[in-house]
Amino acid sequence: MALVTGAGSGIGADVARRLAAEGARVALFGRTEQKLAAVADELPEDRSIVVTGAHEKTDDVRQAVRLVEASWGRLDFVFNNAGTYSPAPVAESSDELWNEAIASNLTGPFIVTRESLPLLRRQGGVIVNNASTLGIRPIPGSAAYCVAKAGLVRLTEATAIEEASHGVRALVICPGVVDTPIHAPRRGGTAEFLEAAGAMHPLGRVGSPADVANLVLFLAADDASWMTGAVVNIDGGVALA
Repeated sequence: MALVTGAGSGIGADVARRLAAEGARVALFGRTEQKLAAVADELPEDRSIVVTGAHEKTDDVRQAVRLVEASWGRLDFVFNNAGTYSPAPVAESSDELWNEAIASNLTGPFIVTRESLPLLRRQGGVIVNNASTLGIRPIPGSAAYCVAKAGLVRLTEATAIEEASHGVRALVICPGVVDTPIHAPRRGGTAEFLEAAGAMHPLGRVGSPADVANLVLFLAADDASWMTGAVVNIDGGVALA
């Protein structure tokens, strides 16, 4: 039984599809019911529930966790995927931009983790957090996002060491540029940005949601049962460039 935030598109939707294909039941959590319902329609019957809400709001997250417990009686896996990206350097970052970046990319995953732990502890569940290579190696012009994702890496490590005695594993993935709707607002157009970004990755392309979903499914599975606290790059080698 899984809970996926930001499940209406991109990486979250692809992870939800893969989980359902492997036999899991998935709670699709996000802000836009129409998008979540469209993903649910693609999944096998009775394999999903749709929960609308904001992962930065405790009451919304509690509602999601309670619905999972009421529907399935347990929670085995959480994928903290939801986040936002609004680039700006420190000198040009407003209070609003800073607060939104921290809330969406760090506070939200913290709240989801905290509220999920009582269920996850019952059978030793798994948390995978979606950070970024920018949480390890910042670039100019994305200060708030870099700080939030670096915090998410540390949150994962702290969770891993605190929850090991309860049998809960926590891991964090750090993707490079992935072809998802988060890049739609880019100046010059999404296609142009993705082409230029691909050229910056040593493997010569940006990632796909399927690339990331493959890793997430592995980390969630028993094959990775001796992994916790790991920071796993999936970035076409861009962190090396």
